[in-house]
Amino acid sequence: MTTAAEPERRVSDWSERYGPELQRHVAAMLDSADDARDVVQELWVTALRVRPEAGENVNIRAWLYRVATRRALDHLSTRRRRSELLAAHAGEMEPGTLLPADAVLGRLSEAAAACVRKGVAELPRRQRNAVWLRWIEELDYATIARRMGSSPEAARANVYQGMKKLRRDLAAVWREEGPI
Repeated sequence: MTTAAEPERRVSDWSERYGPELQRHVAAMLDSADDARDVVQELWVTALRVRPEAGENVNIRAWLYRVATRRALDHLSTRRRRSELLAAHAGEMEPGTLLPADAVLGRLSEAAAACVRKGVAELPRRQRNAVWLRWIEELDYATIARRMGSSPEAARANVYQGMKKLRRDLAAVWREEGPI
């Protein structure tokens, strides 16, 4: 019989045993120790949520490397898309103009824009990422789920909960400034 603490203990053991080498592997891929720490941290969350296929007969080290590599590749893809977007619009943008993600904030007063930024920043990380991927990058829930290492249902729930919190927290901005 499996106890509730067993998955946490198992992931903690994996983290101690494989964490440093996974960190080096991902850092080499991303060229950034900070980004590597984030990716490896997401790996441990995934390991808590998703059991490796094939039960006890799976090579855990290989599974962890596969998940970490996929996460790192997703991170690189996102970084590349952002760079391409900035490069594509660099000639169109005057100094001081807003990027597309901030365009809506340009229509708001400074105080209201600060409230929106603060509300988004205060969302839990997974909700903030899910809301960003859905509303800014306009991705479907299946793609969001793959990027976040979760199910489409969990991705949908993160977007829903994040937007629910933003609607509640930004109700005053909505009343004063109109729909955002």
